[in-house]
Amino acid sequence: MPGQGGGANAAPSPGRFAGQRLALAAVGAAILIGALAVVVALGSGVAPEVTGPGATAGGSAQPDSAAGELVIDVGGAVVTPGVYRLAPGARIGDAIDAAGGFSPRVDAERAATELNLAATLADGQQVRVPSRDDDAPVAGGGAGSGAGGDTSGSSSLIDLNRATQAELESLPGIGPVTAGKIIEARAQSPFRTIDELRERGLVGQKTFDSLRALITVG
Repeated sequence: MPGQGGGANAAPSPGRFAGQRLALAAVGAAILIGALAVVVALGSGVAPEVTGPGATAGGSAQPDSAAGELVIDVGGAVVTPGVYRLAPGARIGDAIDAAGGFSPRVDAERAATELNLAATLADGQQVRVPSRDDDAPVAGGGAGSGAGGDTSGSSSLIDLNRATQAELESLPGIGPVTAGKIIEARAQSPFRTIDELRERGLVGQKTFDSLRALITVG
């Protein structure tokens, strides 16, 4: 009879698989939420932490020097000439120390008059330590500039009592520090002879010998 033995072919009731459908829906929702979380994380711009010599507190690497760091070129009579990075506020003496200090070939007399070891450095500055291997300064002299050179050759000579800072620095062996000392000395008492440049201890004998034919007083 149609109503008997037909349990195996009976149509499933509408609520038979409701529990399974709810479970699958829950799993699908969990997978979707997880995928969205991954997309959000990838799109958030979060970079991996960077460590090492060039890393900063924010985790971003900077290949160049740190902000405010000084890059100084040190040459001449130092143990290891080269380009060095120093902290802001460093002095010329610090740059020389970074290059290993004075080498055995340093011209101590010129270094004492030309270098101010306490002077503050500026980024990109070049520090050159005088060496005994340097070429001898060429003594100037045009026609008519003799050893005395008082009047006839005075137009081609630098007057110690009137020269500007730049004119004094153009002389061999005279740097910014020594030029400043000469200007200060003449303000206290004008030079009467060129020999006073040596007598007042403003330059060494070797430097003075290279200047003798290039300077005058008026």
